[in-house]
Amino acid sequence: MTNGQRMISRISTHVLDTTSGRPAAGIPVALRLVSDVEPDRLIGDGVTDADGRIQSLTVEAVEPGSYRFVFDTADYFADAHGTVFYPRITVETHLDGARSHYHIPVLASPYSYSTYLGS
Repeated sequence: MTNGQRMISRISTHVLDTTSGRPAAGIPVALRLVSDVEPDRLIGDGVTDADGRIQSLTVEAVEPGSYRFVFDTADYFADAHGTVFYPRITVETHLDGARSHYHIPVLASPYSYSTYLGS
């Protein structure tokens, strides 16, 4: 690897329910490696804990590249708010390897969501 790229030792996430002002527990999240030359490949997954967090979506370090996070929010929104507009939230990123840990939080409500690169 060149240009300061290194293996990524940890990819984490956090989901906050902005309507209730609380962590969103129990949301399944899948992490897929995205490639132009082969089908997407599941490389990790988890379920948000009571604090809305998944400390690491992968067991082993991964190479820099393009990744897709799929947050399966349908059951959470149905249970917490009685409605489902976004049954899944999909976030595509390019993790360039400049960091050894990437944290991708999601702020979600029944009718909107946003995401950012956390620390």
